[in-house]
Order: sequence, then structure tokens, then C-alpha cells
Amino acid sequence: MLRPQLITFLTVCETGSFTKAAAALYVTPSAVLQQIRALESDFSTPLLIRSSRGVRLTPAGELLRSRAWQLQQLSDETRREIAALASAKNRIVVGSSIMEKVRLLYELWVLYAQQEQDCEIQMVNIDLSRHIPPPETDLIESINSGVLWMQEWAFFEICRVPFGFAVPAGSPLSEKTCLTIDDLRHETILTLNSGTSPELAALMDCLRAAGIPVVEPREHESNMIWGSAFRREVFLVPMVWSDILIGSTVLPFEPAVTQPYGIFYRPSPSDAVRCFLDFIRATYREGNSQGIVPVL
Repeated sequence: MLRPQLITFLTVCETGSFTKAAAALYVTPSAVLQQIRALESDFSTPLLIRSSRGVRLTPAGELLRSRAWQLQQLSDETRREIAALASAKNRIVVGSSIMEKVRLLYELWVLYAQQEQDCEIQMVNIDLSRHIPPPETDLIESINSGVLWMQEWAFFEICRVPFGFAVPAGSPLSEKTCLTIDDLRHETILTLNSGTSPELAALMDCLRAAGIPVVEPREHESNMIWGSAFRREVFLVPMVWSDILIGSTVLPFEPAVTQPYGIFYRPSPSDAVRCFLDFIRATYREGNSQGIVPVL
């Protein structure tokens, strides 16, 4: 973005001679001399003094070198920012974690990429310790349980998923096909923060009314999930988590309690995200002709 004369001038300053600058720029020494003379003519003052020892900057040349170097840095930074904007225009960033796995988005993306080949998808990890999506995240596939970060996003519901109970493999409860209140009377139930979900809150009240202790541990939630089976605990979970709970069997509960499942997105999505969301809505609202069945 700098004028050719300024680039040549900076190269002469860096190399210390017209000949070395010419070699660095892949031009002839006379071409370098011509550009320096044009620059000096433009400023109406000498910028470089040539001698047998190389070149020496005049006071005007010192000032120009300082300002031109700043302009060069600004030019490079501007190029990087413009390139990043151009790349982001066609990029969709999906946040994921052990709880917010990509179960439906992958198949949707494969189909969408066939018609939008210039668009790309990027995955970023959600910080489990704070459970806050990174600021660059565009989409998150998850259950809508109403926790704090979800309240600041827009949501497109694809289906509803039932909740059940993860019981340690080998326990008497694991031999059942479905659990009821009576099955849980002698258990202590662990649960994650239920957010503002009225369905989950009602279930908690129902369990407590039956005399069943319900505990929301303060332990890091990923440790609680992975360690519940080894501690022989019963854990209230969405049925879709059956693929992440090692050593546990996830059983449905009767009466059924379900939560919305779908895609969270920023209230003001980019054009690329908006187009992908339109594709997702069309896929699920127009008969799902693509054959993607949201049975989770």
C-alpha cells in the first residue's frame, strides 16, 4: 500500500547501499537511484547522502524513515485486518464442549457445503470452568435449559429431548428399562444447575416431595459427570448424554420430562450464519427432505 518510492527508500535505509537495495528489490541500481531522486524531488530536499562508505541520512531523511516505517507497519496491519474480515465473511464458528457436542450440525454442514462451497466452518472449545462461549462463537448446538449464557442468545428449536437418570452399571437400577419415583426413593439424585427451566424445576420439586434428596454439587461439572458412576451416584441427565457417561447406564424416566434441543446463535448473526440458519430452518420445516432425523 506504500508508494514504490517509499518502499525503495526504506530498503536503501535497511541495506545501507543502492546496490544492495537493488538486489533486494530485484531491480537495477539505476532504477533505485531514479526512485530516490523522484522522492527527493517530491519533498524538494535531499534525503540521502552517498559516499564511499555507503549512504547517510539527512535530517529530513531521518524523519521520513521514522514516518515511513510507521506507515509500513500500519499498512501491514491493515492488510491483515482486511484479510481477516474477508475470511470471517464466509466463516462460521461453532462452539462445542463435552455437554454441547455437535450431533446434528455436522450432517447439516455436509449438506450445506455442497451448495455453499466458499463457506467454511471452524470449531472452538467452550471453557468448561466458566461455561461461557468464546466471543467469536457464532453457533452452539445444545439443550435449552435456560442457563445464563443461553438467555443472551437467540434459539432455533429442532426437537425436544427427554431427561433420564444415569445409574452406575451393575447396580440393581441398571437392570430396569425405565425408572419411576418409586425406584428412586432410596437414592440421592445429583443434578447440574437446572437454570430457569420450569420443567426441570417441577421435576426437582416432585422428587423432593417424595422425600428423595436432590443435590446440586459445587464441584466442576465435568468432574461430576465423569466421576458419578465411580462414586455409585444417580445423576439426572438428558438422554443425549448417554454417549459421554462412562460406566453408567442412562435410563428414561416416567413421567417423561423433555427440554428443547436446537441451535443457539447470536441475536445479530453475520450474513454467512444467517444463510446457514435459513438452510437449517428449511431442512426441518419443509418435511426434512434431506433425511436428517433429529432423534437424539
